[in-house]
Amino acid sequence: MSRQLRSLLKKNRVLEEKIFYEPRETDWREQLITPQELSDALSCLSNRIIENQQNELCVLRMLNDVENIHGRPLPAFEKNALQVVEILFNYIREHSNFDANYYHILNSLQLAFTRLSLNDLSFLDNPKHVAVRFLEKLITLGHHFDKDAGKLAKFFIHAIELLIDRLANRDAVTNQTFMMASQKLDEYFDGFNDKAEANVAQILSQIEGESRQAQADQYTEQLLKSKTQGEEMPIFLLDFLENQISPILHKIISQNGVQSKQTQQLLTDIDTLTWSVTCPYGDPDYNQRYEADVEATMKRIYGFFCDNEALDQYIRDFFVETETLHAKKLRGERVDYDVMISADIFADEEYESNDVDSWYEQPVQESFDVESLKPDSWYHIIANEDVVRARLLLKCELTRELVFVNLSGEPVLKVSFDDIDYLSNKIKPTIIDEEIRYKQATKALVRELTARLEILKGEYQKFLEQQVRDRKVRERQEQEARVAVKQRLEQERRRQAEERQKELEKEAARRAEELRLEELDAKKRFFIKGIYRKLKPGTIVAYRGESGKWKEASLTLISKTTQRHIFSDNQGNKVFEPTKEEVLEMIEKQNFKVIREAHQVRDPLQSLVRERRAKLSGS
Repeated sequence: MSRQLRSLLKKNRVLEEKIFYEPRETDWREQLITPQELSDALSCLSNRIIENQQNELCVLRMLNDVENIHGRPLPAFEKNALQVVEILFNYIREHSNFDANYYHILNSLQLAFTRLSLNDLSFLDNPKHVAVRFLEKLITLGHHFDKDAGKLAKFFIHAIELLIDRLANRDAVTNQTFMMASQKLDEYFDGFNDKAEANVAQILSQIEGESRQAQADQYTEQLLKSKTQGEEMPIFLLDFLENQISPILHKIISQNGVQSKQTQQLLTDIDTLTWSVTCPYGDPDYNQRYEADVEATMKRIYGFFCDNEALDQYIRDFFVETETLHAKKLRGERVDYDVMISADIFADEEYESNDVDSWYEQPVQESFDVESLKPDSWYHIIANEDVVRARLLLKCELTRELVFVNLSGEPVLKVSFDDIDYLSNKIKPTIIDEEIRYKQATKALVRELTARLEILKGEYQKFLEQQVRDRKVRERQEQEARVAVKQRLEQERRRQAEERQKELEKEAARRAEELRLEELDAKKRFFIKGIYRKLKPGTIVAYRGESGKWKEASLTLISKTTQRHIFSDNQGNKVFEPTKEEVLEMIEKQNFKVIREAHQVRDPLQSLVRERRAKLSGS
């Protein structure tokens, strides 16, 4: 790996750590993904990676979807490997016109490259490395492969898919692994090329046959005219050449071509036959040339008819008649036969037609420059209402047709030179850039990492500025918190003082109430005691009985031993005898009232009782 690339990767990782990892509260290095965990995660994601249909594939983002490594950082080397391979392959996808089905191969190969780069990242800078050459071969194929590449190409691509899928699904990928895969790929390429060339050869063979047929149609009459036009010739010989030799010549040209040895030999034989029949009388070299050429010529011409199963009685009679003429000439005898000069009987009509056409202006026919179409170049053509990419195999001047084939060497379309509308509107050249993109991808890698570094620098600057803002916010929040705490403490102090004041006020009110109640109780007690002190024998009272009715009674006696008060009615009968507490309770409840106090007269009964007690105590 170049020093520049290594430096860019290191700077990228350092800034990422400062932005994303160092702010974490825990030690992020303890959470690093281990090599085994990364390998297991790649195996887990292999199907998602291979089946990706987008022109961008981010394995780093996919790793975050694996549960056991979610949110955990990658070590610097492993992240460098994944990022470099990812940028290279995404560049190739983005800047190449690959068919969507070809992404399957690139995805599988990216996974294999990723596993190889986890062992050694330096091979990506080595254009001669077996893995890099392997990639370049597939890029070259990808420029030509599309959905219309033909059946052979589809089978070929499917075989490559299986090969690279096996490569991608290996847990460990080494240089030796890629070497074996490259050898297998070369075998696939050779087999594909052989079959594609066989398809092309078959098309060329068919076109060659059609060309020879066109040559036969075009040159048979022309060649015979060149042998007979304007010449004085026996009628039987002229008829033989025009009606019997013409089909034979046409067949030979269609089978072998105009310039073939067979065609040239037949033309030579026609010249020899014509000379042998039309040679002037008395030619001294006749016998010598006859022996040298004519006998062999007659045998060959006769053999042509036999070989083509065209020998009939007319032909036999012609040969008999000709040999008779030859025999006479060999003996030096004069030969007489009907002759005529061969001419184009329609020449005058053609001239007259041209002369008439010259009286008015012929409409100008649209034309197309067929020479602008180059063999072995690729074009977009419209076939069966679909746009298909095809290669111009050849321009056949004889049949006046353009022949297009696909990548598999299979025929796609034949277009006549005269189909101006189709040639002008439905054939568009397409540029297939076969230049290997890997070198550009490695240069783009440096540009991409440089751009990402600039972005990270900007993000890091924002991160630092945000840290300053966060620190100021924290300081302001801390200051506000301290002020808030002081305010809460002051409020709490005031609240506690208010509560203490309220407690004091409540206590004072309670005491005041107690004093008031005590004063009221004292007054009440004084009132009750005042009434009670009025109770003396002879005092008339009213009390409320259990029935709730007031009754009147007089206090007869207050017993000091029992502390009971004996009340009696006006007849002297005891009514009730409450204790002192009961009397006080009845006064408090206002169930007892003094109606009339006792007179200050000594009670004889009380005096009697007192005297009696005194005596008893003295005895």
